[in-house]
Amino acid sequence: MKRRTGRLAVYCLLGILAAAFAALGLSACSGGRWDIAAGADSTVTAQLVETENGTELRIGGRGEMRDFEEGGAPWQDRAEEIAAVTVGSGVTYIGANAFAGIDADYVILPSTVTAASENFADEAMKIFVFGDVDFASEPALVYTYREEEIVTRDRFWQSDKSSGDIIADGEDLSSADDGRYWRYVREDSDEAQVYEKLKVLFIGNSFTYRNGVVEFSSGVPGLFDGIAEDLGFAVETYSITGPGWYLESHANPSDRCGRQVDKLLSACDDFDYIVLQDQSTCPYRENARFLNGVERMCEKIESTQTHAEVYLYETWGSPFSSAEDGTTIAEMESKLRSAYTAAGEQFGLHVTYVGAAFTDAYYNGGIYLWDTDNRHQGFAGAYLSAATHVGSMLGADVRETAFTGEGLYGAPALGEETLTALREAAYRAASGELAVIDEGEQGPDGGEDEEQAQILKIACWGRFMKEEKFRRLVDGFETYAQENGVEYREIAATYYEGAATSDPYYYIANFTAQVYRDGDPDIVLPCATNFNANQATLAAVEFVPVDVYGQTDRRVAAINDDALTKAFLDYVRTDEAAAILAAQD
Repeated sequence: MKRRTGRLAVYCLLGILAAAFAALGLSACSGGRWDIAAGADSTVTAQLVETENGTELRIGGRGEMRDFEEGGAPWQDRAEEIAAVTVGSGVTYIGANAFAGIDADYVILPSTVTAASENFADEAMKIFVFGDVDFASEPALVYTYREEEIVTRDRFWQSDKSSGDIIADGEDLSSADDGRYWRYVREDSDEAQVYEKLKVLFIGNSFTYRNGVVEFSSGVPGLFDGIAEDLGFAVETYSITGPGWYLESHANPSDRCGRQVDKLLSACDDFDYIVLQDQSTCPYRENARFLNGVERMCEKIESTQTHAEVYLYETWGSPFSSAEDGTTIAEMESKLRSAYTAAGEQFGLHVTYVGAAFTDAYYNGGIYLWDTDNRHQGFAGAYLSAATHVGSMLGADVRETAFTGEGLYGAPALGEETLTALREAAYRAASGELAVIDEGEQGPDGGEDEEQAQILKIACWGRFMKEEKFRRLVDGFETYAQENGVEYREIAATYYEGAATSDPYYYIANFTAQVYRDGDPDIVLPCATNFNANQATLAAVEFVPVDVYGQTDRRVAAINDDALTKAFLDYVRTDEAAAILAAQD
């Protein structure tokens, strides 16, 4: 009898607890599932599932989910662990506080969901919908599904090349594509991503508008746009630039560029990102002027824009400017890095460390990034700059892009190894892994030992010279060296087939990329004066004009300035060498 009484007491206790749970709105959990249905005609359940990407909350069934008191969802004690939320088709209503405290980036509400209670998710969570949903209170971040491509209309204005204004008086740049959208990463994927137009404005000078191929172009912003869109972003890119311009000038409404900045910012208050680039040496040579320019531009942006994030564009050390300073490229970049970092901290701005990416790619990757003036960006440098901006600003993994820029304004094809190295350097800089170089290091061509200095490496481009002529020229130099007391250990002369389009080195990018892989040469011939701009891995320090088969626009290019290289340049100026080169064979 006592036992039966004990059992009855237990049953009563269980009944009381069940009633209490029901009264509190809590749900029973059976087999790892919670019954969270709002009524008898609903079958909605929830469960936590461990996946390779972390803990996932899965909501399934049909009908309405119940509302929860604040902190009352049955998975609340594990909310911070939940990395993803999945709502199955058939669910029609999302209850109050259902996803509160969950750290997932987004949740997709299926097309069956027609309503949601207030406070069903935190403000930071993106809500992806397929159509209209009756929200009790509109979430902060709602995105509508879209398959159609978003149309973007880029504009690039350059003070010395563009006519008219970047925006006409009274012109409206808004469009139906300006809303918030989302789409699946791929057709066969359940992973989603935001797909909305991002408006980006670059303000700067030739370190922004040049691309190492032509003087007037979309430059770095154009390459930025190409990489970003290849990675799935819809970017509408603008630029306002002038040769040698300072940020102080851009901030002045009476300045030629400053007037355009005023017009555009006053007409468009919805830029997402604005990039500020100052004159290349101003941040450390004239720091007060630099800081004043940044401050005045920030004031202008804050007074006109609703939500723009400002990025300072740290530029690079260069052979030309570092020589002016009596420093190394790395030391110059270090001064720029410090100045931009300090300004970013002072004004609460982001910094895109393009200069650090240059230092990395040059010293650690051996890639020559500058144009023929050894100061501005060559095409490889422009590509590196653009990739670093994409990674820093948009948070994208630029190592995944397939965009090369080949053909853009006649841009050369960069070799795959070069592209990989540039993307890796951009990724590291954008991720905060900034290169640090020993002050004594001279770069990939520095520190040549005595034995190497006695080896002359000559690379001949077969597109413009037959191999027999090349060998006669090399033999002639050996004789010249003996007669003039020029000492050397070895002459390593390599001929690269390129006479026909089917030959492996017909195109300059293929030729220079292979030459770079084979080890930097001392001499490259024959080439033209645009040699530096049209390739990515080698840069001449001196050109000697020569007549090859009657083509008087050819050049012999010296890649370094050591004694043996200079001796070869002296030789090609001799009548004997000229006769060999000009002969029609």
